[in-house]
Amino acid sequence: MARPILMPQVGQDLTEGKITALLVKVGDKVKKGDIVAEVESEKAVFEVEAFETGTILEIRYQVGDMAIVLEPLMMVGEEGEKIEAASAVAFSGEDAQSIVETAKENIAVFPKEVAREDETAFLKTGTGGSSPLARRIAAVAGIDIARIPGSGPHGAVVKRDVEAFRGKIGGGTLVNFGEAASRGASASGGTVLKTLQSGVGDPVLFVHGFGSELSAWRPLLAHIGVANPILAIDLPGHGGAANASADSFDDLVTIVRAALAAEKLDRLHLVGHSLGAAVATAIAGGGDLDVRSLTLISPAGLGPKINGDYVNGFLSADSEASLRAWLELLVHQPASLPGVLVRATLSSREGTDMVANQARLAAGVFSASTQLFSVRDALNRFGGPARVIVGEQDRIVPAEHSDALPSHVGLHRLPQVGHLPQLEAASLVGRLVSQTIRSAG
Repeated sequence: MARPILMPQVGQDLTEGKITALLVKVGDKVKKGDIVAEVESEKAVFEVEAFETGTILEIRYQVGDMAIVLEPLMMVGEEGEKIEAASAVAFSGEDAQSIVETAKENIAVFPKEVAREDETAFLKTGTGGSSPLARRIAAVAGIDIARIPGSGPHGAVVKRDVEAFRGKIGGGTLVNFGEAASRGASASGGTVLKTLQSGVGDPVLFVHGFGSELSAWRPLLAHIGVANPILAIDLPGHGGAANASADSFDDLVTIVRAALAAEKLDRLHLVGHSLGAAVATAIAGGGDLDVRSLTLISPAGLGPKINGDYVNGFLSADSEASLRAWLELLVHQPASLPGVLVRATLSSREGTDMVANQARLAAGVFSASTQLFSVRDALNRFGGPARVIVGEQDRIVPAEHSDALPSHVGLHRLPQVGHLPQLEAASLVGRLVSQTIRSAG
């Protein structure tokens, strides 16, 4: 059955956005995560991703049109499916909410930190035009966009053209990462790096926790008020690196280090959650990279306990009902757990070795209800701006593990919050992450 890719809502006040680029046409095959369009609002330019694999059956807007938020931009389904029948399908209840939540999550935002430009959909050049996002990236990098050949609609210059051109000429301000990221970084041991936000300054790398993936950070982006490039990584056995594996915590850290080296990321900010926070701490405490700041959310590695029943239950769950029962332990209020998260987690396992590789990693980092590693010494060694954010009702990693931190590390204990502060208190967490990044100067 055909399903829509919706016009996302970026901010509560956004009611419509201008289509500035369509990167697919009817008949094109797309997979989950492919960029299909660029849309501009008053405050930001953002990319729209496909939420699942399929064929583009219909595109309902043209470049320059104003699209209403949460209305279908295009329809995706099976090749040859008749869109007339699919268009009449009404989505209701939880299914409709799932589509709305997915549309809100599948965006990559580029803040308008550059001077405001004219609001026409295309700035006419000899190449046939350019998208606002492409113009901003080129302006930040100091590149004359008229020099760039376009591959977008009617020969327009789009984001990928600017990135490709910059790669050929070298130099310029660092705006985006991800040529290797878009392919996956097999050369660096099975991780995947992806750019979530282009920008200026030192990049910020987000590292997810056990059982998650890099796309889980997308909802938090709306609450991060910095213009830096924002990257995220899929750890081995997770997301786009589902078929890769790691056997121990040291192995995991080594693999992530190799990914950073492959992208020449030797000066950056680190933000991590749970197991990913422990990885970020180990890297920051290594002393060989210029880590500008460190933000740890519900960090593992600061004490011995872990909810082993959760780990085992999460890995063995094979239905939405059983998986939801375990995922609800991640939050203080079960009603705050998005239904789309349960379905996306379950569907991401299909056709991959994800569960086997996550089980392999779990065996190397946890034993029953014990964490087999510690990063307290690494946190002591890191002397830069550092902040720890924990939920007082965390049922996975005890909040008291974050007691007795080094004096230079700020601690925020959030009441009525569980293991996912970035979901349950997104606005506050986003503000704290931004403050930590800015404090590095």
